[in-house]
Amino acid sequence: MGGTITIVGTGWTRGELTLQIADILSGGARIILHTDHCGCAEWLAEKGIAFASLDALYERCEDFDEHARAAAGAVREASESGDVVYAVPDVRDRSAQLLMSGGVRPAVFAGPPAEGALLALCDGETRFVEASDWNDIHLTARENCLIRELESRELACEVKLRLMEVYPEAEDIWVLNGGEAPAALPLFELDRLERYDHRTCALIPAQRDITKLERYDAGHLNEIMRFLCGPKGCPWDRAQTHETLRTCMLEEAYEVIDAIDEGDPDHLCDELGDVLMQVAIHAEIARLHGEFDMTDVATAICEKMIRRHTHIFGSDKAQSADEVLELWSKNKMAERHQTTRTQSLREVTRTLPALLRAAKVMKRSAEAGLGDAKAGDVLDRCARRLAVAAEPGEAELGAALLDLANVARLRGIDPEIALNGAVNRFIDRFEAAEREITAEGGKIGSLNAESLRKYWDSVKL
Repeated sequence: MGGTITIVGTGWTRGELTLQIADILSGGARIILHTDHCGCAEWLAEKGIAFASLDALYERCEDFDEHARAAAGAVREASESGDVVYAVPDVRDRSAQLLMSGGVRPAVFAGPPAEGALLALCDGETRFVEASDWNDIHLTARENCLIRELESRELACEVKLRLMEVYPEAEDIWVLNGGEAPAALPLFELDRLERYDHRTCALIPAQRDITKLERYDAGHLNEIMRFLCGPKGCPWDRAQTHETLRTCMLEEAYEVIDAIDEGDPDHLCDELGDVLMQVAIHAEIARLHGEFDMTDVATAICEKMIRRHTHIFGSDKAQSADEVLELWSKNKMAERHQTTRTQSLREVTRTLPALLRAAKVMKRSAEAGLGDAKAGDVLDRCARRLAVAAEPGEAELGAALLDLANVARLRGIDPEIALNGAVNRFIDRFEAAEREITAEGGKIGSLNAESLRKYWDSVKL
């Protein structure tokens, strides 16, 4: 049948050992210490109470996860032959968590937390983490971060670098080493302590003055926008509506495209921030009117991504990008209760630039089976249509542009980008021609058409 497992928190010093846990340790059960480098081991030796420790596992295990599994396994194995008291400095230890998650839950008696006096310095919401989890810690400067078990200088260095991504590096933090009193030092000195062990803890206070931060997250953006749109905020921001910001969103989106075309990551980062600001201010305006907020916006897109990616989050299969797009369209139609392909064509946003809208409509038409297979056939039809019209009007030219948008689709070219590129090249050529004319003492506006054509042809790019 085996025995029971009791987990007790002993703290790191003899003075932290509670009367209740001292009674349990004196009860005659087999005692296993997580480590004998603690005051509990001294107390047990003084009382003549036998115990074993798992310190040897530190040498045999490659990482903290393996050590936790090995420690939990050793305690379970020991309990097969009788009752076991597993003493850990802090019951939040990973091995204790593993023991509590499988099979019969052991009894748990919590002693003092490893953070000790640092808890008295916590002001507001606090995140508690183990230093070994530094790579997976999700941090925000809006809350305190209390880190325990900074057992080495190397680990402290890794943790410090992660913390400085969020908290100001020169701001004071609090450090606790063993039974000493908390000491203040700048964050950038966290890896410069005289000693480190399992008892070393650090409290990084929340930084609520957003003007002192060096890095920000989406939560800070919402906070700034809420203040700007609030009673004591900015008159311009307070005056905005969804309607007044329509052109701003459009302009910012096009500036992102320009940054992408430039291939400049810094510029792209800046322009994406402008688009994100537009999202934030629209969400804040909506929140003030009781419509929705930024969390609703994030929820909507997360739910959509899960619904549309049924080959990832569901049972559908898709091996190629084309199959994914086909599946996306199918899921989108089902989600919107569309029963005809015409509905999917009509829903293409009318406010898109005409060429871009044409390309999307032709693409969806082709997905339904109606579309030319060869770009050359479309070009031939376009040429014939213009040739038979003595003076092509709006309808003929519109049809020709639609054909050209279809050609772009067939050749994998974005017609909007292609046309913008052509306009840019035209401007560059115009500039070069004007430069030559000016260099020869002329003015571009004073030349006749024939002379101007000669300059135009001479600078052909």
